[in-house]
Amino acid sequence: MTQKLRTLALGFSILYFCLPSCTSDQLPEPMVLAVCDTLQTSYETNVKDIIDRTCAYSGCHIDASIGNYLTYEGMLGRLQSGSIRNRVISLRDDPTVGMPPDYVPGDRPSNLTQEELEIIQCWLDAGFPKE
Repeated sequence: MTQKLRTLALGFSILYFCLPSCTSDQLPEPMVLAVCDTLQTSYETNVKDIIDRTCAYSGCHIDASIGNYLTYEGMLGRLQSGSIRNRVISLRDDPTVGMPPDYVPGDRPSNLTQEELEIIQCWLDAGFPKE
């Protein structure tokens, strides 16, 4: 009986210490910016300029092989797939896959400003309208 109690106690001890370390597989709710309630965004109005300065330049997103971001239509497939949201918003702090990456040319920003991030996120949340 003593061996059974020890085994049972060991089992409960393992559960006691291991269960609290389990995590949920659910992703956190997406961050909803309060500024989006008042900020009107569209590709033509305020997003194209950000894309042109930070994405659509020589060696980056100006050809079909890595995505042509010179036009709205060139970006549309990656907008619809969620790729742009993932790389610009979710993975923005990753130095190699976050966009813009840390290895950009010296005359290009390696990070978006807080205002630019808010504009992009609000635009994405609004369904990325063209006009």
